[in-house]
Amino acid sequence: MDSTSYFKWSEGYQKCPSGHCRCWGQRLLILAATFVTTIVLWVLALSVLSSWASSERGALLSRQDQQVTNASKLTVLVDDLKAEHKTYNSSCLSMQVQLRMTRTQLQEAQGKLLEQERSLGELKEQVTRSLAEAEKARDNIRTELLQAIRQNCSCPESWLHFQGSCYFFSQQTAQWGKAQEQCDRQGAHLVIVQNLIEQTFLTSNKGNFGYWLGLKAVRKDNKVQSYQWVDGVQLSFSYWNRGEPNDSKGREDCVMMVPPGKWNDAPCDNERDRWICEKPQLC
Repeated sequence: MDSTSYFKWSEGYQKCPSGHCRCWGQRLLILAATFVTTIVLWVLALSVLSSWASSERGALLSRQDQQVTNASKLTVLVDDLKAEHKTYNSSCLSMQVQLRMTRTQLQEAQGKLLEQERSLGELKEQVTRSLAEAEKARDNIRTELLQAIRQNCSCPESWLHFQGSCYFFSQQTAQWGKAQEQCDRQGAHLVIVQNLIEQTFLTSNKGNFGYWLGLKAVRKDNKVQSYQWVDGVQLSFSYWNRGEPNDSKGREDCVMMVPPGKWNDAPCDNERDRWICEKPQLC
């Protein structure tokens, strides 16, 4: 039998020369080449990995530096926020102190106002009492003066006395102008009605007749503008009948008191009415 032996190669079987030593030397050479190739490949792989790791390490270091920078910025920002927060807290505390002081001042002012209000109320009551007492004293003095006047003053015969004045109710009739002349001759004037009290007195004493009053219309451009008493004072109190004054036919300038006591405007040349004279009481 041939001593030539075979060994397995990458592509089929090849003959190995006779002798085992030579055959194992070839095998070792192949293994060494394979090992060296593997080492080279690993070196290349490790080199690539080392380069990639170095690049990643640089990137990580850069990121780390950026994070450190960001952390520094955040630290500065946090410090600024802490300082602002401290300032804000200080301002709040100061405002709280001011608010407490203001509240205390307002409470004191409110107390003073309440005290002043009570004082004003008491003063008002005192003034009211004083005015009431003064009014009462005035009424007493007035009553005493009226009594003294009544004792020392009098009205002519056939004249009626009322509140310091004398009144004459005529029995004759005349025009308004003639009636005023008759009053003038007696030192009087046609009656001037100042208030409802005097009007009530006249109504209760006049009887069922019409009487001239001392009131006459003031015309402008043939229109009645106002009414005026014989003493020149403008009309303030009035006691007109319903629908009066109406200035019928534009010629009713004088005022009379009709039987119910109400007032009515009428022509001044009307001769069917009586008149009432008024003058101060003689003292």
